[in-house]
Amino acid sequence: MAARQQFEFTLTTVQGGKIVVSMVDRITIDDVFLHLVNREVYRVLTGDDPGNSVDPLFKDFLLKERFTAGQN
Repeated sequence: MAARQQFEFTLTTVQGGKIVVSMVDRITIDDVFLHLVNREVYRVLTGDDPGNSVDPLFKDFLLKERFTAGQN
């Protein structure tokens, strides 16, 4: 399996300010775990629960038929 590729770049807009875009070639279990940890830290620090909804784009990608994690 090829090494994971990742890069990041910054866009600056007049309306939105600075936007940092991070791109990776595949999602790993570490990415999912880190997202959940960050979400929980946000909830604890702010008291605001972002909810349990998951964008179907991500859910369908991770749960599609014949998806095998960590195998080539």
